[in-house]
Amino acid sequence: MDTQDYLTAINATGVNSLPVAWQSEVKPAAAYKAHTLIKQSSAVVMTGVEFANLAVNSDRETGELPWGTWLDYPFVVTHKGQDYARLYTVDGTVKTTYYVDGFDVTRDEFNAYLTPSAAAAKRPVGGTITVKMSGLRMVGAAVAA
Repeated sequence: MDTQDYLTAINATGVNSLPVAWQSEVKPAAAYKAHTLIKQSSAVVMTGVEFANLAVNSDRETGELPWGTWLDYPFVVTHKGQDYARLYTVDGTVKTTYYVDGFDVTRDEFNAYLTPSAAAAKRPVGGTITVKMSGLRMVGAAVAA
């Protein structure tokens, strides 16, 4: 999905809540570099939210983005020639399917191919994620090829 199609699909004029699906290729630990690791995820997300205004941040100092710059605040981040959708997942709605070399595997099997730190990754603060535009597959009712 390209950035303009994404902004149109989310009706980027304010806060919105909608279903989104995305796919990402995950870097394996060095011992498994010959393997292809894919995660396909979906969730209900909010868009147009300001990170500093999340309740989870009431006692936290917030500031600039940790990486990248805003292309279209607060919807799209750009970094090293890639655009990313800034999404806030709704608790309890994230569903992920894991694949190793095209085969559906459990989360534990998938994590065995990762570095220990990647396998132990925690949920981001406030469910805040950035997803590559090229990885978005569905926003609302819009399905990308």
